[in-house]
Amino acid sequence: EDRKVAHDVFENFENYKELPTKYEVNEYEIIEDFCFTVSDERKQDKLLSSIKGKGAFRRFKDKIIDFGMEDQWYAYRDERYKQIAIKWCLANNINFIDN
Repeated sequence: EDRKVAHDVFENFENYKELPTKYEVNEYEIIEDFCFTVSDERKQDKLLSSIKGKGAFRRFKDKIIDFGMEDQWYAYRDERYKQIAIKWCLANNINFIDN
């Protein structure tokens, strides 16, 4: 089955679209934007401070756990990824189902 798919991609490359790379999806920007959605100024400041410098992703994750905001963060992140995917589909004339 994998060989059939690989052969089809090779033979019909023009029918396929390359997905964005991890470098084209700015995860840091998503995290920073999330921080600005937090209405509690103290928490917002601590979250923004946590994402500066080396180890930012780890510190951010620790802070959202400390603040009990994991569900809020993951819902926000998932929605942002969904919007990125929709934008990509629209730009590439690809039909999608929005669930």
